[in-house]
Amino acid sequence: MKNLLTLLILCPALGAGLISCDSNNEDPGPEISSGITMSLKTTGGDETEFIVNQEHIMEGEISATGTGIEQTGWRFFYPVGKTLFASGYSDDNQCIGYISDEQGRIVKNGQFIFENALEMFGHSDDQDTWLAMEIPRAGFAYRRLHFVDVASVTVTKIIDTKIFESKQDSLIAWPTALQVREDKLFVTFHKLDAKGWFTTPDADAAYIAVYPYPDVTAEPEKIIADTRTSNIGVNGATTGLIETDNGDMYSFSCGAEMAGFAPAATKPSGILRIKAGTAEFDDTYFFNIEEATDGGKIFWFDYVGGNKAIARILTDDNGGAWAAYGRDVFNQKLVIIDLVAKTVTDVANVPLHAKRYTSPVTANDGKVYASIETATEAFVYQIDVNAATGTKGAKINGKTIKGFYEL
Repeated sequence: MKNLLTLLILCPALGAGLISCDSNNEDPGPEISSGITMSLKTTGGDETEFIVNQEHIMEGEISATGTGIEQTGWRFFYPVGKTLFASGYSDDNQCIGYISDEQGRIVKNGQFIFENALEMFGHSDDQDTWLAMEIPRAGFAYRRLHFVDVASVTVTKIIDTKIFESKQDSLIAWPTALQVREDKLFVTFHKLDAKGWFTTPDADAAYIAVYPYPDVTAEPEKIIADTRTSNIGVNGATTGLIETDNGDMYSFSCGAEMAGFAPAATKPSGILRIKAGTAEFDDTYFFNIEEATDGGKIFWFDYVGGNKAIARILTDDNGGAWAAYGRDVFNQKLVIIDLVAKTVTDVANVPLHAKRYTSPVTANDGKVYASIETATEAFVYQIDVNAATGTKGAKINGKTIKGFYEL
């Protein structure tokens, strides 16, 4: 188990069954036509990733054969406005920004290199600045926050911060969201052991570091905590904290062993709120997800408008350490959460599935796309948020689609 955890920590893609690609092709590849842009991971030995476009994704198949922009290795994908950032993980220390040109072709708009992998992302309210953070896996090194100009894909400044550390207790911070709201940056985080084993000896509280923005300082103004639930977010997800239309923010806490908590939290999986204009948890609001879902735990959520979030719920925490990142346990259900009314509605017609990584979603006319992967197949589903129904679309000729983008 120790050796397995070491591999998982060194390469979370491995924990997902996503054997990291070792393609040496650093050329962004051919230009492709306009439509829905997707980050597609293929099957096979290398599981190479591509950026592909397709006009119709509710019929036929989605494939990278003969098209697409090949990526180097396992990548994080994060959209800001009409720019898609593709950032390398283990095989590549480059980040590339892609846009749609005047002819509707997806083309490279710029790139930069970084010292250590960028693993947590956010953006400014005006979407002119992309925020990307390095997260060292062991020791008490800085979490270096990169400010990237979206239009030019250039790094404008880097701020060194440690968010939280305790050398006495040998604990460091692992950020799970970078959320800007007006003149504050909110950074949610786990408290992990500093040895790099990803154990969570202080999982039974939610923590957020609050910084001034845009003049982010090396130390947070304060750290707020709430003991009604566990550490916020999960490893690899960027949406542990989301903002609604009126400026209220909501966080999700999981705490499951399957989601990488070791030991698992004893507090229930739940949702907390920070009301607009404040920088404190709202002590009048707590949504106990385990009570609402008969023991389920949130593994991921994102905002889809109208005070609603789309979410994946682990129906059971019975797969063992990090099992939610793999392809042996298919116990995730898709739901719509009304954050104000405190209701959870299962999305009809969508099977239980597995899902390790999801880019931030874009809701359009009350609909979003999801990649749904079962033990035998993978398909695009169109989700009607208000009706909480899913419609099966194109077959994915590959392992997964990591995100859908409108460039």
